[in-house]
Amino acid sequence: MLRLLPFGFLFSLPITALAQQPDTLRPRPVAVQVPAVDSLEQAYFSGSATVMNRLSCIGVGIPIRAASSLLTILPLQDQLRQVAGVQATPYSGAPGAQVAVRIRGAASLSGNAQPLYVVDGIPVFQHTFRQPQTDNSGFRFEPAETQELDQNPLLSIPTQDIESVEVLKGAYETAQYGSQGLNGVIRITTRRGQTGKPSLSYTAHAGLQRVGRRYELLDARQYAELRNDMQANAGRAPEFSAAELAALGRGTDWQSEVLRTAAVQEHHLGLRGGTAATRYYVGADYRGQQGVVINSRLRRYALRAALDQRVGERLQLAVTGGFSQTEQRLSRYPFEAALLALPTTLPDTPPTDAFINNPVRELNDNYQTPQQRRLLGQAEARYALPAGFMLHLRGGFEQATLKSQAYRTLFSQTVYTKNTNLNNTYRQWVLNPAVRYAGSFGAERHVVAASLEGQLQRRQETGEFEEAAYFNGSPATFSRATFETTSTFPALQLTADYTFAGRYQLRGTLRRDAGSTFATADEQQLLPGAQVVWHASEESFWNLNGTQLKAWAGWGRTSGMGMAGRNYIGLMLPTGGNMTQRVPAFLPDRTQQLDAGLEAGFFNDKLTTTLQAYSRDTRQQLVLLGPAGDEFGRIRNAGLELTLGSHWQAGRLRGNSGLAAAVNRNRFTSEGPLLLGTSYQQLRDGQPLSTFFGPRYLGVNPANGRPLLADTNGDGQVNYDDNVPLGSGLPQQLLSFQQRLALGRCELQLQADGMFGYQVQNTALQYLDSPSPFPTNASTRVLDRWTPANPRGSTPGAGYEPPFFSSYTLQSGNHVRLSAVSFSVKVWEKAQRNIHIWTAGQNLLVLSRYRGFDPNVSSAGSDNRQAGIDASTYPIARTLLLGVRATL
Repeated sequence: MLRLLPFGFLFSLPITALAQQPDTLRPRPVAVQVPAVDSLEQAYFSGSATVMNRLSCIGVGIPIRAASSLLTILPLQDQLRQVAGVQATPYSGAPGAQVAVRIRGAASLSGNAQPLYVVDGIPVFQHTFRQPQTDNSGFRFEPAETQELDQNPLLSIPTQDIESVEVLKGAYETAQYGSQGLNGVIRITTRRGQTGKPSLSYTAHAGLQRVGRRYELLDARQYAELRNDMQANAGRAPEFSAAELAALGRGTDWQSEVLRTAAVQEHHLGLRGGTAATRYYVGADYRGQQGVVINSRLRRYALRAALDQRVGERLQLAVTGGFSQTEQRLSRYPFEAALLALPTTLPDTPPTDAFINNPVRELNDNYQTPQQRRLLGQAEARYALPAGFMLHLRGGFEQATLKSQAYRTLFSQTVYTKNTNLNNTYRQWVLNPAVRYAGSFGAERHVVAASLEGQLQRRQETGEFEEAAYFNGSPATFSRATFETTSTFPALQLTADYTFAGRYQLRGTLRRDAGSTFATADEQQLLPGAQVVWHASEESFWNLNGTQLKAWAGWGRTSGMGMAGRNYIGLMLPTGGNMTQRVPAFLPDRTQQLDAGLEAGFFNDKLTTTLQAYSRDTRQQLVLLGPAGDEFGRIRNAGLELTLGSHWQAGRLRGNSGLAAAVNRNRFTSEGPLLLGTSYQQLRDGQPLSTFFGPRYLGVNPANGRPLLADTNGDGQVNYDDNVPLGSGLPQQLLSFQQRLALGRCELQLQADGMFGYQVQNTALQYLDSPSPFPTNASTRVLDRWTPANPRGSTPGAGYEPPFFSSYTLQSGNHVRLSAVSFSVKVWEKAQRNIHIWTAGQNLLVLSRYRGFDPNVSSAGSDNRQAGIDASTYPIARTLLLGVRATL
């Protein structure tokens, strides 16, 4: 057995009949599959599993099944890393934080470039609640979490209410979603009822969270010695006397003062059942989570229900509804304050003009309390007509309401606060009528499917923003603003599919979208897609028993015109009088993608592999108040993706394993004016997105302790002209591994992920690594600073800080992470009833040289121009859980 395990861990995904479906994450096997209608192939062939498999979304990878214990502890976006080519990076470790998901690299310059989420066939989560625009082009970085007040929208759907998740990334698959498929599609199917006796399920877990990594900072004595060195280098008297140095100990560890061990718990109760005509499901969920930073927490309440009704032999009706309320309390100030605070001060030191950085006070007195309610509802009717035709009508409604109150305390002896109230409501209505046809001819040698469908989305946002400044409890100033916006997006789509003799398949789609966002008239877009598939193992000459092989090639066009709530870029435009105004410019982002792939199964699908290659070209245009402007640049992505899986058995031990690997390269090219980025990153012709530009740090001048920088152009001075590309914040390689081992009633599972080939700019270490003359703490890196007695020090002398940004401040983000591990035991079983006890951990181990909290963080949110920035806003914690899962 020991000899078999090293080979077995490479091969074990349960592929079987699912090998030709989209990349799928499934929390549990589905005992009874109800024919879905979210895509062409699923809607037409509900009566033929073989044909349905052949016509499913080819070219997007191998499905991945995850067990319920891992699904319980891992956020859904973290599980998406199991799919080759998918990057999931949280904004921070704050409870309810958003997650930036990139599929096949970065295709857009949008300030919020997220994929399209489709829940039960309806596009949702396309809007972001934002505060008034701020500018990240200056020297002080503004984290996305202080601008976007949204929680992660997937908090509105508990993981136990999710039946499956599909990732659509292929050229043809994304083309079916037209002007909303630019960044890929994540399709979520929620749990529904089942035929049989009522089944009651209860899932619960409780545990602790704790920050696993901390910054290595100077203690009080080390800080005082740094200050004295700085004074000596400046020719001044020491700041601390010998007696004061001797009296100093370690001082205040501000990280310990503001961090804590936090409790988390979640409870989910579900009921499902039904007859041949009526099936139902109801689920209720509660999640309570303390934050690992003081004065932070999250509470989430959710309720979801689904009803399926068959009326006669031809009519099927379905209704699904979900409601959630999420309450947060989060600090408005970055955690960076605790890192820069002086170890020589005490937590109870009263605020004065000389002591303005008390992290405990900042975190307790400066916070916001966003409360978000979200309602999702879908209804559909399917009526089967003679001769293979079907009428299908689907509608959806989404409403998101945000109420947030923020408190800010300025730093002076007299308390002075600003109080901000934000009350926004977003609504979306979707209507999707369709006529579908499916049929076979010539003894099923010719299989044809086609559909004609329309889609109408109408969106509306209303908001009210109030800001008041309070002095000694009385309002001193007051401002109030209201707004209302509406937009409508109609679409018409024709899709066709033809398969000959089960071997040769041709698929095509043509979608016509229209949009009027930031334009005086509707803009029309025709977005086609096509795919050819060869099922080689169906050929008569194929004589390899137990081996399957197919190949495909696809082409498609998508855009970002239909992503009005996300697909924009903020521009600073002059308004006269040396004033500027930050306005949103809409990005249609027309994209063309080519891809091809091979999928093979060996030994009756005990070993499976999928290899894909793709090339994607995105044209960048701007829309202000009229039609799309001239092209100012292009983003070119190319990559390879590999997925391996197997299932095996050695005696009583059974195993499933999966490996997903991806390589991506992107380049920005431009022939016109550039949209400059931030003080760290810029768009330049021939360079990847999110490329850091700055001078190269050469070390320390041993004669005087000052930093040495490369004079790239050889003009005898170092300035802006000497800036060179220092690397990109977008990873070039992604890796994920999943393992499941089962022995009797015991089961062990794990997921490990890796990201490689990218850089991280840590804005806190930018200051901490600098022996700056300013009164802030520093990292232990400066202990090896230049002094007359240490002329070979690796960091400049005290008071001789490096430039604001250079290669001195960048770090490699390469890392491998043990994302989740769980162990469960089935303690009782009778027929379909059972009880499992499990324990699990999340984010237990990160192997990296990175010196921040975590190398996989995106403080700039989902902005592809600013990937790889870590503002240390909130640390990412380790989680230990104990849970129970029961079906009665």
